[in-house]
Amino acid sequence: MSSSMANPFDILPANLFNLFSTQGITTLQRHYIAILLRVYTLAEFNRLGLARENVINDIVDYLKTEQAESEVAAEMAAEHGAADSDSQAVGGQTSQYEYAGYILRRLHETGWIEREQQANYNEIITLPDYAFTLLEALRTIQEQKPREFKGQLYTAHKLIMSSRNDDFSPALALPQAYENVRQLVRGLNELNQNIRRYIERATRGRDVAELLRLQFDDYSQTLGPTYHALKTSDHVSRYRRDIVGRLQSWQRNAPWLERAADDLATHKRLSPAQAHQEIEHYIHSIIHQLESLDPLIEEIDRRHGQYLRVSLRQIRYQLINADGSFKDRLVSIARGLAAFQMQGETLMPDEMPPLHLHPVRSPDADSFYTPPKRRAPFAPAQVVASALLPADLAALRATTMQDVLQALTPDKVNKQVLDLFNGHRTLHVNDLPANILNDMHHLTTIIAYSHHPEVGYGIEIVDGDAVKVGNYNIVPFQLTRLSNI
Repeated sequence: MSSSMANPFDILPANLFNLFSTQGITTLQRHYIAILLRVYTLAEFNRLGLARENVINDIVDYLKTEQAESEVAAEMAAEHGAADSDSQAVGGQTSQYEYAGYILRRLHETGWIEREQQANYNEIITLPDYAFTLLEALRTIQEQKPREFKGQLYTAHKLIMSSRNDDFSPALALPQAYENVRQLVRGLNELNQNIRRYIERATRGRDVAELLRLQFDDYSQTLGPTYHALKTSDHVSRYRRDIVGRLQSWQRNAPWLERAADDLATHKRLSPAQAHQEIEHYIHSIIHQLESLDPLIEEIDRRHGQYLRVSLRQIRYQLINADGSFKDRLVSIARGLAAFQMQGETLMPDEMPPLHLHPVRSPDADSFYTPPKRRAPFAPAQVVASALLPADLAALRATTMQDVLQALTPDKVNKQVLDLFNGHRTLHVNDLPANILNDMHHLTTIIAYSHHPEVGYGIEIVDGDAVKVGNYNIVPFQLTRLSNI
């Protein structure tokens, strides 16, 4: 792992982004990006590079479609003087090819493309490596596809759980699983920030039509399927327990770590110490990222619910707000219809429905206040708990114990207890925090794990009066930090 990374601007050409500068009077930024994306589409799967004639023809086709010749002429006039541009007729065949050649030169000068001349004097257009990366990002922004998470976590789960196969290679599986988990967390952060962006857009005083379009067209199609999949088929809990459990078992298996480090050292040509450190980094990072996802998912749920509430509240406010705009519209419509009726016009245009006048009814007994009627007292049905069969009870108990053991693993309990020593050698039961003394299950788990071979503390019975813990009196004891830790 490299301790420092190079600054991207030390690698990219100095004037790469000058192509999209907003200074001046020209407006070719959007055309430059569109043309670059078309060139990138042509070059993406081209093995031998692009012929200059093909690129020129593609640019000419774009200029015709978007009718951008005049904008190119304006930029050429601003750069070389109006005389050079006025000599060419805008829209002519020659002018269009000259405009395309000018754009191609601008792309080459700023570093977005490279031009190679072959032995037969044919010119080939290629894209640098950084242009492929940047243009792929721009195309992703252009397409606005909903992000999917099932691929990353599913792939990481398959890579980690396939360790029982004979051809399993930790040097290949762990870096790929780490990269997939990293992309998952990045995608969740992106989803969280995008929901926040939609909340801000919904609170900027937009009209009802724009809010409805934002609610049902934009948000529901861009982020709606992603959020729905995150809470159903792509839920993190489907894979997290298996991945974390397998990685924690590897952390406690010193021989396996040695073999994995040797495998990684062979593949990456690292020293054994560096390979061992990188293996531990991969395992620790995957566990940490997966176990810390719950607050992020809760924040996504909160912002999703907040966006729905905010957008619907804005729609209701726009329809029925404080100044009564919606009521005023109804009143104006009613007055207009009444004016037509007073003029004797009872027929509407052919495309409109006719007027319907409903007769006024005379008041009756139900037209005024009706006193409430007494209801019969509510009698809830008796709840009868069904008796469990011994086999069902044993299965539920086994499932519960499995969940408890998964939540309070020896590694977690060991780390918690060692933090309580605070530099001391021993820790008396009376010095334990109140939250542990009040939780009998937690305290008994700490006592039970004191005999576990992988924990760094032990237990000793000491003299003294019985200690009251909850409703129980227990023999006094102290926890002792082992010398080998």
